[in-house]
Amino acid sequence: MTDSALGRVLLTLRGVQWILGTKDDPYALMLRAAGDDRAELGRRVRERGPLSWSSAGAWATADHEVVTAALADRRLTPRPPGAGPAPGEPAGEPAPWDVPSLREALPLAGLPAELDREEYERLRRWAAPVIEGAARRGRSAAAVRAYRRRASAVGERFDLMDDLLRPATVDAGRVLLGVPEHEADRFADLCGRLTGVLDATLCPPRLDTARRYDAALPELLALLRPSASPDGSGDPTTHDARRTADPGTAARSGLPRRLAATPSPDGPRPPEDVLTVCALLALVGLPAAATLAGNAVELLLDRPEQWRDLCEDPGLAPAAVAETLLHAPPVRLHRLYAREDLELAGTPVAADEEVVLLTEAAHRDPRRYRDPDRFSLHRPARDRHPFSEEGRADGLVGPAVRAAAEAALRVLAEELPGLTRTDEVLRGLRSPITGGVFRFPVARQGNVRR
Repeated sequence: MTDSALGRVLLTLRGVQWILGTKDDPYALMLRAAGDDRAELGRRVRERGPLSWSSAGAWATADHEVVTAALADRRLTPRPPGAGPAPGEPAGEPAPWDVPSLREALPLAGLPAELDREEYERLRRWAAPVIEGAARRGRSAAAVRAYRRRASAVGERFDLMDDLLRPATVDAGRVLLGVPEHEADRFADLCGRLTGVLDATLCPPRLDTARRYDAALPELLALLRPSASPDGSGDPTTHDARRTADPGTAARSGLPRRLAATPSPDGPRPPEDVLTVCALLALVGLPAAATLAGNAVELLLDRPEQWRDLCEDPGLAPAAVAETLLHAPPVRLHRLYAREDLELAGTPVAADEEVVLLTEAAHRDPRRYRDPDRFSLHRPARDRHPFSEEGRADGLVGPAVRAAAEAALRVLAEELPGLTRTDEVLRGLRSPITGGVFRFPVARQGNVRR
C-alpha cells in the first residue's frame, strides 16, 4: 500500500476500536489501551459471565477455569483462519466502506506469533530444554554481567527501562543468540525499532510505526539467520567463502548452535526451525523479559517492605518473578481461533470465531485465589496456579524470559537497594497485549524527593 492508503486503513481501524469502546464494552476498552484500569476492566469482563461476546467481534473470558479449559482445547489455535472472500455486494465488488483487516494491511511477514498450536508444541518439546539450560547458565554469566554493567553506569536519577533494563536485556540476548559483538549496535537498534511489534497484531499502530516495523523485521531476521544456520553462514554452499569474508561468523555460537545440534528423530534440524525460535526470543522474549522485570520492580517499590525483603535476600528473585506473572504478566491476553464448531463454558462457538483469554485478569479470579489482589513474595508456590505454556509463542520462550527477569531483580537488589520511584510509571499507548512500560523514572537513593 502507499503511505496514504495504509495511513487511512490504520486510522479507520483505530477509529473503529475507539468507537467500540464508547459502548462500555470492557474488552473493547482494553483494545483502546488508553490508560483504563486493567484490573477493573478484567473484573467487568468476569461479571459478564464465563464467556461473553464483545462488540469487538470476539468471545472474551477472564474466568480462570474457562481460560484453563480453552488453553487445553486442541480445537482452539493461535493461527487465525484463512482470509475469506472480501465482503461486499453479491457480485463480489467490495463495498466502499469496507477496509482490509489489520492482518491484511500490516502482514508483518516473519513475525512467528500466530502459528498453529502444534507448531509451538513441536518447537517447545525440542527447544525448551535447550533454552532453559542456556538461560540458566546465562543468568550467572552474560545476563548478570549485562545488568551489573548497566547498573554501575547509571547516574543519580535515571529511567529504569531506557537506561538499564531494556539495554541490558538486549545485551544479554545478543550473547544468548550468538550475534557477534561487532553487530551489537545494529542488533540493539533493530530491537528498539521493533518495540511493540506484538501489540501491532491487535491494535493498529501509527503509520510511521508500521513502516518502521516493515523495514526492521526482515533486517533482524537477516541478522539472526547466520547464527541459525548449521555452519553459521546462512547458506551451507558458501560456508568457506562467508567464513573468510566475515571473521565474526566464526565467533557465532551460543543457543543457536546448541539448538541445531540437538538430536531430532526426523533427522537434521531444519535451519528454519532454529531461526523461528531465535526470532521468537528476539521479538517476544527480550521485550517480555524487560517488561516483566520492570513490572516486578514497580510492584515491589509500591510495597517498600517487600522490596526490602528482596534486597536482604536476593534469593527471593524467583518468587518475585512468579508473583509478578500472576499480577502483571508481560503478555496480558491470548487470542485463539476455533478450527471447528465447539462449545466452551456451555456457550456455542462457531468455527473461525475468535476467543480472547484475558490471562492477566483470570489470575485475579476470586473463585480461584483467596485475596487475589494481594502481592506477596512469601506466597507458597502451591498457591500460585500459572496457566499452561503449551501451544503458544510466549510459552516457548518462557524459561529465558523468567531467567532474565530473575537475573535483573537479583542485580537491582544487590547493586541499587536504595532505588526509589521519582514520578509516575507510564505505559505505552496502543499496547493491549503487553502493556509495555514507556517511562519509569527512578533515583538511586531513597532520600531523593519525588
